[in-house]
Amino acid sequence: MFVNDIRILTPKEYEALKDAIPKKKHKYMFDMLMITGMRYIEYLRFFEHQDWYNKKKNLIHLPEEAVEKGERKMPERNIRPLPKNYFEVLMDNFDEKPPLQDTWSKNLKRWAMKAGIDPYGISAKTTRKTIESWMIAAGIDESKVCLRQGHDVLTSMKHYQGLALDDELTDIIKQLEEWNIIQRQTRLVSVLSPLEAQD
Repeated sequence: MFVNDIRILTPKEYEALKDAIPKKKHKYMFDMLMITGMRYIEYLRFFEHQDWYNKKKNLIHLPEEAVEKGERKMPERNIRPLPKNYFEVLMDNFDEKPPLQDTWSKNLKRWAMKAGIDPYGISAKTTRKTIESWMIAAGIDESKVCLRQGHDVLTSMKHYQGLALDDELTDIIKQLEEWNIIQRQTRLVSVLSPLEAQD
């Protein structure tokens, strides 16, 4: 399954790929990218500014400098909710400079092959596109997904509509619940608006 030639993982493929990653630090890295849905450049900038993680509020605040995309300025945003206990584990192990984006993409392809997954379309963008696809499939409002992911236009979500994830939906919802992205009863995502980011 693909969005703009970027591979979208099913929950089973996510687990298989993660299991194929030999080093724990890389497993943590894979999960942080998956859970946050950060662009890789944002992830690299976050490594240099770990104070952007607000432990008390359990969110990551990405200022404009984090989300600058080429010459285009993107609005600052908060990434929340996050799986509190597990995310603290991820942060505690966020102590080694991440590889370059091309290196990470090559690693993901290599681990995918090891897991028996076709590596075509797998790259550093896969985790971001996968979590966005899962959130849309789980029924989270597109405007909330846009806000969490830092998309400046709602139309950017349209290419996720119609993805054949019906057979995976139960597993997707279960995983999103484990990550606290949706609630077990309400199944709604909680996201701060840019104005709320300043408090």
